[in-house]
Amino acid sequence: MKKTTLIITAASLTAAFGALMIVPRAVESSAPAAETVHAETREYCETVCGAGSVSYKDQRSVTSSMPLVMESFSVDVGDEVKVGDEIAKVDKNSSAALINSLGQVKSLAVPASDLQTAIAMIPEKITSNCSGKIISIAPTGSAVQSGSSIADISEGGGLSVSAAVSELDIAKIALGQNAEITLAAYPEETFNGKVTEIAETARNQYNGAVLETVVDITVTPDTEDERLISGLSADVAIVLGAPREICVVPYSAIGQDNGGEFVCVYENGKAVRKNVETGAEFEDGAEILSGVDENAVIFKSPEKLSGKSYVKFKEPQ
Repeated sequence: MKKTTLIITAASLTAAFGALMIVPRAVESSAPAAETVHAETREYCETVCGAGSVSYKDQRSVTSSMPLVMESFSVDVGDEVKVGDEIAKVDKNSSAALINSLGQVKSLAVPASDLQTAIAMIPEKITSNCSGKIISIAPTGSAVQSGSSIADISEGGGLSVSAAVSELDIAKIALGQNAEITLAAYPEETFNGKVTEIAETARNQYNGAVLETVVDITVTPDTEDERLISGLSADVAIVLGAPREICVVPYSAIGQDNGGEFVCVYENGKAVRKNVETGAEFEDGAEILSGVDENAVIFKSPEKLSGKSYVKFKEPQ
């Protein structure tokens, strides 16, 4: 389209802007330049997002009621164990020093009246509490706090992603919904899966300094993949419906005042205010649910047009 310089009167943002008119060159040269953009049409699919990690479905941890130091492990990752099999030997001297350093019995989850009694209860070895495959072990020589995992064992279930979803979104999620999994280790890859479990109770967790209520869900991958490793951080996006076309306008072209959100569009030689309703938000703009369509020519920075006598702009090519 041929570029044409237009001069238009700018009225208040609560009404249509003034009609096209001839103005002196001095006024024209000082008039503010208003850039314009076109709305964009793109395909969008609504999702609910959650964050968590990859783990085995039937995963159990071997723990101790007191802090311990492991001298050596009798098993390695990938080994099969049965109930009662030895997992690790305990370094009793280092464990005693660790317990002594705590200085008080009440910090231990053991039925002991004093530290010496607690130290006498240090086991010689740690045994398995279930049958399955070893999927992780604690570092040899490191302190394992009471209740922390000494070894993790999979009882036969496959890998899945356990993720926390905000209580505000959980009503949108149902068993069987499709989901997309992304791993921090492979940020450019997407793994497909389905929602297979939704927790029956909610819990609280901190998101930075903010305490929020979340519900845990389980997403099971559709296919096995060697890159899915227990312990990896993962994000899930639950797909809520079929893709649809939406109209997106850059944030720089959306204004807001006491009357709500609005844009200014070029219509028949005028700049006209249009109240809009926004929907989904993206990095580069927001969905426009009503007020304008993808054919509109929209001014950037609509708030800056308020109170100006004249506005000039170049029509988009």
